[in-house]
Amino acid sequence: MIQPSQTSPEPVIPAAKTNGTRRTVLLIDNDLALHDLCRTLVTRAGYDFLAARDGSEGLELLRRGKADLVLLDLMLPDRDGYAVYQELTGNAEYAHMRQVPVIMLAAPSAAAGRGKDAAEAGAGLQLQKPFAGPDLLRAIEHAFAAHNHRDRPSSPAGETGRAGRAPLNASFGFESIVGKNQRMREIFERIRKVAKTDANILIYGESGTGKELIARSIHAHSHRAKGPFIAVDCVALPGNLLESELFGYEKGAFTGAVAAKRGLLELAHGGTFFLDEITELNLDLQAKLLRVLQERQFRRLGGKDLIEVDMRVISATNREPFAAVKDRALRHDLYYRLNVIPIALPPLRERKDDIPLLCQSFLEKFAGAGGTKVLEISPDALACLVGYSWPGNVRELQNVMERVASLASGPRLEAADLPGYLRETAQGQSHGEDKAPAAHAADLPLREARQQWVEKFERDYLIELMNRCNGNISRVARKAGVHRMTIYRMLKHYDITLSPRRAQ
Repeated sequence: MIQPSQTSPEPVIPAAKTNGTRRTVLLIDNDLALHDLCRTLVTRAGYDFLAARDGSEGLELLRRGKADLVLLDLMLPDRDGYAVYQELTGNAEYAHMRQVPVIMLAAPSAAAGRGKDAAEAGAGLQLQKPFAGPDLLRAIEHAFAAHNHRDRPSSPAGETGRAGRAPLNASFGFESIVGKNQRMREIFERIRKVAKTDANILIYGESGTGKELIARSIHAHSHRAKGPFIAVDCVALPGNLLESELFGYEKGAFTGAVAAKRGLLELAHGGTFFLDEITELNLDLQAKLLRVLQERQFRRLGGKDLIEVDMRVISATNREPFAAVKDRALRHDLYYRLNVIPIALPPLRERKDDIPLLCQSFLEKFAGAGGTKVLEISPDALACLVGYSWPGNVRELQNVMERVASLASGPRLEAADLPGYLRETAQGQSHGEDKAPAAHAADLPLREARQQWVEKFERDYLIELMNRCNGNISRVARKAGVHRMTIYRMLKHYDITLSPRRAQ
């Protein structure tokens, strides 16, 4: 249970918005005692507070635009919190609230199940029950810090707030995508052109290159911008569950279908449907999806009525599409249907002239996350950042910048503030050699040194397996003797790409 703290820390992010009003925190939880305790903590920290006792009441408050941050319990009397989160992010009725940060509240048992689903769907923060008052306030402050950049009217990265869209900026990029590299400029120009059409688009590039950001930018500049943007991660759910999520179902369609549910295809009507990692969709589902794309109608599971759908389809893969067709990971007829307009994203190592600009953009995004705002990057630190190969691409760079911004002790980022592996790798590459870390590890405690060695071994092992298996996850899992989902988790942890030709 939360205990109100008598010495609650001052919020890092001001409770007031730029227009002078106070930020509002909405709690959706059926525990009335928790309502009282959270009200005490939140109002004492300078925020306004609202509470809802179930998902329906909470969604009504969100529909009316009554919150700047949501504390959402996973176990609610009328539906689980994950279903509420899906409704908030997938229903056009709540489009004006999709940028509101959500903190999931979960007991340990729920956190391992639906909490994991919510995290994979994009709910970035979770707080495990029971928690202390200061932990709640820190989570709120961190959530506002992470989303604060979205409320700025403009930034060097070309980012926009909720109300507007940024025009193409030839100097810095497009929407929240930063870049002045020539290849990126060509991509921005293509986005500007194709956004006006309804043609299907296939985006391909290594993991972490920003495929979903490209898709969202196309949607934001299209005539469908006021409609929903429905993103589906084809890796997140097994085929049988994914089918019910895509098509929805009628009451009694299968065991556990106690009420009818609209699928993601239905929710995408009037907007954009984004299929991430399309090559991981099983071939049976690919065939069913192809039929939907051809006929623009479908039936829910267990249903008889045809449902018409008007949507723009954007798909993405971290594999080279034609190679995926040859490997039978992607149906050739679906490939031709999806690949009307291809967009190939370059890895970060091929656009290193964008690294200084990206670093500055991320430092502004995470400004003050650890209490100290980093204002500049030293030449030595920048040399390390530019010299590193960034196998995890822009996502890895963003993670590094968030880390250094959170741990910063001064306004200037020095090379010593960067992770050790990054400094060593960059130095080794600059001298044309692969430096062994043993000498550096001797400066660390045994436990930390061992952990570094284990992580380096696991990463190198996975890269070698990925290369030998030509990026085929099933083969990698069989050779490693583990489940496919374990491989996916490790790939994500180490920011290893799934390129069929080369894993880095």
